[in-house]
Amino acid sequence: MIHFDLKLISIGLSTLVSIIISIIVISNNRKSITNKTFFAFAISTIIWGIINYLNSQISFKNEDIALFFLRLNLFLGLSQAFFLFRFFIVFPKEIYKQKWFEKFLILPLILITSILIFTPYVFSQVSVFIGGHIDQVVNGKGIALFGMTAIGLVISGLIIIFKKYLKYKDIERMQSRLILNGSFLMFFLIILFNFVLPNFFNNSIYVPYSAVFVIPFLILTCYSILQYHLFSLKVITTELITFILWIFILTRTLMALTLQEKIINGILFIIVVIVGILLIKSVRKEVKQRERLEFLDKELEKSNNYLEKANDKLKSLDKLKTEFVSLASHQLRSPLTAIKGYAEMLIAGDYGNIGDEAREAIDRMYQSSKNLAIVVEDLLSVTKIEAGGMKYEMAPFDLSKVVEDEVKDFTMVIEKKGLKLNFEKDESSMCMANGDKEKIRQIIINFIDNSVKYTKEGSINVSVKNKNNKVVFCVKDTGMGMTEEIKESLFQKFARGDAAKMNSTGTGLGLYLAKQIIEAHKGRVWVESDGPNKGSAFYMELEAIKN
Repeated sequence: MIHFDLKLISIGLSTLVSIIISIIVISNNRKSITNKTFFAFAISTIIWGIINYLNSQISFKNEDIALFFLRLNLFLGLSQAFFLFRFFIVFPKEIYKQKWFEKFLILPLILITSILIFTPYVFSQVSVFIGGHIDQVVNGKGIALFGMTAIGLVISGLIIIFKKYLKYKDIERMQSRLILNGSFLMFFLIILFNFVLPNFFNNSIYVPYSAVFVIPFLILTCYSILQYHLFSLKVITTELITFILWIFILTRTLMALTLQEKIINGILFIIVVIVGILLIKSVRKEVKQRERLEFLDKELEKSNNYLEKANDKLKSLDKLKTEFVSLASHQLRSPLTAIKGYAEMLIAGDYGNIGDEAREAIDRMYQSSKNLAIVVEDLLSVTKIEAGGMKYEMAPFDLSKVVEDEVKDFTMVIEKKGLKLNFEKDESSMCMANGDKEKIRQIIINFIDNSVKYTKEGSINVSVKNKNNKVVFCVKDTGMGMTEEIKESLFQKFARGDAAKMNSTGTGLGLYLAKQIIEAHKGRVWVESDGPNKGSAFYMELEAIKN
């Protein structure tokens, strides 16, 4: 009949579980305070369990040796409580600052109690009955100090982990709850079977089974590790399988009957150890890279959500801006038209003769209102384009005739500034295009007006030609010119080159509108310049049609 030693089974089971988990945890991250503290607790638990078992199994030859082992058991129990207390402090975050009460109260108390454990102050005497087993223990006055210190550490640790449970959220809260439940169950069973029942029945028969009561804590901690990714499941599985394989081959080596088998198994063991270490390192690296990618993916998702919300907000603000500009422009148009009209009538003498000084002031008012009216029209056009409300009255027209009319209007202004004006065109029959004539006229005016504003001396050459069934309008000047960087951004909204310093009345919308209008006509606009102070040439191209 097979005889099962329950005491041996309990210590063997708890030792095996403690060894496996402690190795997995410490090998996962040797620099982690949490991992190192848990490892210290697991090691003290293993030794405590073994000593606990030996106290019930060894036949002591004298009472002094029995008393030493009993005191050693208490010392390891206190160490176990202390390391677990420290584990509760640092778990699960790697933040640990020693408090004043821990430094000046808890640590000195533990040191004093540890010393007193090996004196008659805690256990003064034991008696060994026939067979070498401990029969009776005589407690000293210091047993209460030991009990209060151990229980105090336990209660303090439980309070700390309970506070963390209330404070943390999501995964950390789940981890804290599992650790809290496992700790409570473990200490309840240990106190019950190590202190309460032995003192109540005056029998220490339950003490050797104490090691098994640590298993609930280890299981729940292990579940927390695996389920909530405190450590990687893939790494743990790899390490566990590797360790089992090492133990199996090592056992075969030690149990080999011949020297040849020992050598072969020994070589195989060394190879498996090396391969296992490389495998574990490879898996850890892979897991870290995966965790890094997952972290970056989450951060990217957060950034995308933030940008999406910001983009929606910007669209809303842009819509409000467009509506405001449109409303303001409409409200400004009427009074500006009135100011411009009355100023023009005063200059023409419709209200009688006026003095030269008054005429000059009214002329300035007229010019300012005219410029402001252009700005308002540009703003209205931009809001219409952006809102998709710009309408075009498409019809065939003679582009050379439109350009010629505008050149005549600009002749006096150009000559007054001391510039030379040249105009060149192909036959009108060759310059027919299809489009909104008035909006095209707006572009022609803008091109010529820009050249006049930004040319101090020299000439302005205007031309309309038919090139490969394309009607090309060009305004070329001897003005300030521009760099490649300015050329690339010139047709953007509110863009103005360095030449804008010569004239501060522009809005930076004229060329942007020209580009939008021409693109709606399936044409194109562009600018050419050899560089600063080398002049510029603005082009507009439309599809030619036969008259």
